[in-house]
Amino acid sequence: MEIIKTQSGEVLELRLRGRFDAYWADHVGKAIDDAIRAGSHQIEVNLAQVDYLSSAGLRVLLHYYKQLKAVQGTLSITQPSGGAFTILKMAGFAMMISAPTAAAAATAKTEPRSVEKSGALFQVFDQSPGSQLHCSLIGRPEKFFNGGFQEADCTAVSLPAGTFGLGLGAFGTDFQECRERFGEFVAVAGTATTLPTDGSTIPDFVVTEEALVPELKILYALVGKGQFAQMMRFDAASERGVIELSNLVEAALEISGASAAGFAILTETAGLVGARLRRSPGRADARSPLAFPGVRDWLSFTTERTNERNLALIAGMAVRDPQPQVAPFVRLLAQSARVHGHFHAAIFPYRPVQRGELILDKAINSLLAADSAQTMLHLLADDRPFEGVGQSEFMRGACWIGPIAEFQTTAA
Repeated sequence: MEIIKTQSGEVLELRLRGRFDAYWADHVGKAIDDAIRAGSHQIEVNLAQVDYLSSAGLRVLLHYYKQLKAVQGTLSITQPSGGAFTILKMAGFAMMISAPTAAAAATAKTEPRSVEKSGALFQVFDQSPGSQLHCSLIGRPEKFFNGGFQEADCTAVSLPAGTFGLGLGAFGTDFQECRERFGEFVAVAGTATTLPTDGSTIPDFVVTEEALVPELKILYALVGKGQFAQMMRFDAASERGVIELSNLVEAALEISGASAAGFAILTETAGLVGARLRRSPGRADARSPLAFPGVRDWLSFTTERTNERNLALIAGMAVRDPQPQVAPFVRLLAQSARVHGHFHAAIFPYRPVQRGELILDKAINSLLAADSAQTMLHLLADDRPFEGVGQSEFMRGACWIGPIAEFQTTAA
């Protein structure tokens, strides 16, 4: 079979020539999947020169039709041959024939403005103009480096809709129940996901349902409350087709005009760099995780970029010139960066991020309704000479950002 690709504006046409049978179904599926991962959400499959279409071919078409429909994209069949048309009608696939691609994109509530900065193209939607976030600095993160946390360092924090946060925490009733399981967490839009350190390696999560609200026992955390002022769509425009975390954050801060801001990011990854806890810093035998030679027992570092072509939900905060009470919670995002920050990522199976304007609550609830997080990572730059692998990199996604009006210190 021959597959000819033609791009026309937002629409990618795949013109097939030959038999669309079980042997070629995988090749066509890969071509569609590659197109979606490259950012095409409006795809037309031209079957004018396909006379035979098997159930394997139908299955491929239906799979990607549903995947694109879930993100307000389209996969439509154009100009089917007589034989292909008959099979499509008999199989009940008439809804896919010549579907109008113009109906795919949801109408944005506001007209976005376009900005090109730091090797990326941004579409900026003002969703809650003038809104500011209030940030709580909970606990003493420096205890992580000098022997661990005790019961007096633990505090309960509820994370309903309208809040977001990141830090070290666990689901449980008290410190004693959680002390073997404290790990990284991400909380966004009334959901919270944490990676236990009790050996299970499977992230756990709670989603707000009626009176059920996520509550974590926290050792330290950054927690924000309020509405994000802007939502920014971004697509990497560099030669390599990626944007680094520090460049994304610095560009978003500059576009928003904020010197300190909270972030929620939903992004298609090109590779992540960071670390995750392997043991809980609340354990009775806890000591400095960085002490040699036991560091490998306590922390797992990426030695190369991982989780390429995944979907990541990231929560974080960034500040240009951290005040003394903020400094323990953040670090330079890279040696060359001009901004300090703290970012955690929950990593999901790949799915494309919907084009156009997104509403945060709906986007996150849709994500968790379809998939569960596979793992989590504290995003760090690896700036070691010669051996360092650099920063986390992204291809495209959505970033919600809100200026921080104040930081409030809350002792555990």
